[in-house]
Amino acid sequence: MTKIRFNQQIYQKELIKQTVEQFKNLADIKLTESGDYLDVEFTNIDSEVANILPDEFANYALGLHG
Repeated sequence: MTKIRFNQQIYQKELIKQTVEQFKNLADIKLTESGDYLDVEFTNIDSEVANILPDEFANYALGLHG
């Protein structure tokens, strides 16, 4: 399992949800809220992208907020 945290003061929940939709074919992705944070948890990650998926997910989310 891999997990990324996004501060809701910086990242909009709706845009993180859009990112989850774009990446859902590469892993099982669970989005939860924990206080001021959005937690994105990846399981069953496609082995071809396992090493880069969290970074690419974060980059994509950042681009939407750009």
